[in-house]
Amino acid sequence: MFKKKKDKKDGLNVGILKRIWREHTKKYIWALVGAMILTSLTALTEAYSVSLLKPIFDNGFIDRDNKVLALLCGQVIILYFVKGWFYFSQTLILSHISTKTVQAIQQRVFSHLISLDMMYFNKNSSGQMLSRIINDCNAITNIAINFITHIFKDLITCVSMFGLMLFYSWKMCLVIFLFFPIGAIAIGLINKKVKSAMKNSTQQSANFVSQISESLQNIKIIKSYCMENFEASRIKGILNNMFKISMSVVKNTAITTPVIEGLSGFILSGIIIFGGMQIANGSLTTGGFVTFLGAWVSVYKPLKSLINFRVQLQTAMVSAERVYEIIDTKPSIKDDSNAIDLTSVKGNIEFKDVCFEYEKGKPILKHINMTIPAGKTVALVGASGGGKTTIVNLIPRFFETTSGQILIDGKDIRTLSQKSLRQNTSLVSQEVILFDDTIRNNIAYGKGEKEYKTVSDEEVVDASKSANAYDFIMAMSEGYNTRIGEKGVRLSGGQKQRLSIARAIIKNAPILLLDEATSALDTESEFEVQTALDNLMKNRTTIVIAHRLSTIKNADMIYVIEKGEIIEQGNHETLLAKNGEYAKLYNMQFKKSKSENV
Repeated sequence: MFKKKKDKKDGLNVGILKRIWREHTKKYIWALVGAMILTSLTALTEAYSVSLLKPIFDNGFIDRDNKVLALLCGQVIILYFVKGWFYFSQTLILSHISTKTVQAIQQRVFSHLISLDMMYFNKNSSGQMLSRIINDCNAITNIAINFITHIFKDLITCVSMFGLMLFYSWKMCLVIFLFFPIGAIAIGLINKKVKSAMKNSTQQSANFVSQISESLQNIKIIKSYCMENFEASRIKGILNNMFKISMSVVKNTAITTPVIEGLSGFILSGIIIFGGMQIANGSLTTGGFVTFLGAWVSVYKPLKSLINFRVQLQTAMVSAERVYEIIDTKPSIKDDSNAIDLTSVKGNIEFKDVCFEYEKGKPILKHINMTIPAGKTVALVGASGGGKTTIVNLIPRFFETTSGQILIDGKDIRTLSQKSLRQNTSLVSQEVILFDDTIRNNIAYGKGEKEYKTVSDEEVVDASKSANAYDFIMAMSEGYNTRIGEKGVRLSGGQKQRLSIARAIIKNAPILLLDEATSALDTESEFEVQTALDNLMKNRTTIVIAHRLSTIKNADMIYVIEKGEIIEQGNHETLLAKNGEYAKLYNMQFKKSKSENV
């Protein structure tokens, strides 16, 4: 799971707020200034409309001056109409900024995620990452936008309204200010509980997305083992936990309402009593009292919003911290500052005393030494879990060697740029990865980002023919424009594998890595795929991981891997003559195959 950093304090992470401003919001400075001006005008028109209550009551109602009353009513209509347009314009600007901001953050998080090494993806689930890109990035937008709509607008409204109240009766304002410290202490205590509850809520939401994603990806397994009810129960359990935590968040957030409402009741009662006394002794007119009361009613909502804003900000900060946790994660595999591109590749590969471990103290590979001449085929065989796939994954630097060297044409791969290294290697594995796109685009994907959009139809067709995929493609209703569904769900195993081979053929890399590319296929499909692989392997340095030893009899060199070590090496005939582990594995498969054919 993602590493959790301990909070130095339970307050706001000012550093993250500054980064959001500097990295994503600052470029919209003039739009924000415009939104602030409109927000200010909205608040001021509201304050001015409240100030009209005094002449309306004193001159219009008490003095019964109908002309003044008509004039004031006309001003009220105009003010509210103008205020509505200010709000409309402000909303459009802020919506534009918020949408662009969240998209920029999502783009940055995704781009950074896919730049991280495979070790990171081994430790973190795709559902957790998906939750951060979608849910947490959306939550961050509230920080920037709420600052204007709440802090800025509500602050101006409060200041202008309190200015009105002070103008008409500074003594009644004392009644209000006496209760503020009590509210501040109460809200501060509530904030701490809200942040803690929100962290749990955000984590549970991520777990929910992760579980849903995993279940949908593995739907065939769920159905084949009749585990629908089990998976539904598991989701129900997560939802129950989410409900409990959500109610805790709601309870701790909503508790601010009775606290504020209770204080407001005392304040309003104090205003009425004290205001009545001032009217009675003549120090305040009825219109002045109504204006003061109207100002308090108008300030109540933004004041309450300001108090609640910190609670909302805490919620957004939890998400912001989770997002920046990803952004601040550095790849463990980096290009050297003087990295060079791998060019004019012959394809000589050498492993020199290579060791590797995923976890410290738990070696996966131990002192691997191999020499693979250019254009030759080398096979890795042995029991599952012996380290064969790890050896293949080290060549394109999906993982970094713990010690030792891997050389390509005499160059240590750690001195090469990762991009050029991977451009010169092709991987075809047992687990075929295809995109929910057309057949054409899945094959063209092998060309890489520069040529992907410009690859010709002829190249795609030639690659599919070499991969023995042309016939089944043309038999489909839309041919190369047929969409194959998520992970190629509309294709058979052999068809999917031949498309992945076509993708590797069109890439035309000099180094080929085959990780049990035919092990999951039936005999007929295996023949088609093996023929395609033979075409792909021509004039390439090839490393083959094979489960069926009959497919690698013609390999130039075979290495037998057991528990991370090379225990035997030689060609097929030599290893059989040794009568060692390879001969044992081969004879077991030969007998099994013979018994199946009887």
